[in-house]
Amino acid sequence: MEKNRIALYIAIAGLASLFIIGAVYAQDDIKSLKHDIFVERERSAALFPHVLHTDEAEIDCLECHHIYKDGENVWDDSAETECAECHKLEADGKTIPLMKAFHENCKGCHEKEGKGPITCGECHPMKK
Repeated sequence: MEKNRIALYIAIAGLASLFIIGAVYAQDDIKSLKHDIFVERERSAALFPHVLHTDEAEIDCLECHHIYKDGENVWDDSAETECAECHKLEADGKTIPLMKAFHENCKGCHEKEGKGPITCGECHPMKK
């Protein structure tokens, strides 16, 4: 009986360790879409689990990242262009404003796919 109890405790400790390691890894992946262009925020920056989108959902990088030249998306992962370099805070007649671009791209995809958060609080958790 004592051996079974020890084995059970070891199994529980092992599972707990795996859970903690998984949680730490998952936390490392969660990125905040924080851009300095948004000075006065009503909510926190959106959380964006990059690996969930690229690896698990297999979304091509070019779905979100883009640099257009002659009508073709020429972005590659060596480009260090910030979204706000082209997508300004206010409409300028050339590009979609940054907040609208994020909302249309992210929320639009989530609605189309029937997956992912779509309400404000799901993407932008209230600050603690």
